[in-house]
Amino acid sequence: MAIHESRTKTGISWVTESVTLFRTAPRKWLLLALAYVGLFMMIPSIPGLQFFAFISILIWPIFLAVAITLYRNADYKKKQSLGEIVQNVQPKMSQLMALGGACLLYAMVVSFVLDSDMQGLAALTQNKTEMTESQMMNFLQKMFPLLLKLTLLLIPLMMATWFSPMLIAFNDYKLVKAIKSSIAGSLQYMVALAAAWLLLTAGILALMLGVGIVAGIISSLIPGLGQVLMSMVVFGCLLLATALMLAFQYVSYRDVFRAA
Repeated sequence: MAIHESRTKTGISWVTESVTLFRTAPRKWLLLALAYVGLFMMIPSIPGLQFFAFISILIWPIFLAVAITLYRNADYKKKQSLGEIVQNVQPKMSQLMALGGACLLYAMVVSFVLDSDMQGLAALTQNKTEMTESQMMNFLQKMFPLLLKLTLLLIPLMMATWFSPMLIAFNDYKLVKAIKSSIAGSLQYMVALAAAWLLLTAGILALMLGVGIVAGIISSLIPGLGQVLMSMVVFGCLLLATALMLAFQYVSYRDVFRAA
């Protein structure tokens, strides 16, 4: 019990330190989050550019290594240009891309495993503009198990990649050792990581709710602004969540692998 309490406190301290780190340069971290969201969420979803999703998975560890270097430099008050950071990461790019390739392979396996479930879900919505109540219930009954399976299948991937890009870029670990160490570190600090994840998620949701209420009041007074304001609120919270999660990833890596 004492160990769990200690780990929970560690997770809470990680969130506090992540927020403190974010406050050192909010605009800088929001711009970094915008680049992350644009490269790995928005561009791959554009019709005709879906192929970029495969490229984005391959380059994701490289981007993450550069992003975490920026957070590390801010933490240690070290000044480095973006060109210098990329130059330092360059010798590790082959290993980082190999990690991206492993992620891509795992994603393909997950897609294959869930293919029948996704096809069944798609069949329920095909050529239907509106669903009856019974059809909606049937849809939800199939969707929740699919989401549960997807979550369970993605947890090992998250554990394998939470620390491994930094271990490759900063600690000179090879691919297999980095993945093993990332999984071991995630298991050892599972309670702290889960506590920090839950606290950050709850904080972002609370912020979104509060700002959403204010936006709703404004939109009731000026109806034309409602949809625009809500879109801005959701997008702004997404950027904030991304920036804080990157800070949290750095802080947890720093503490878990401090000795290494």
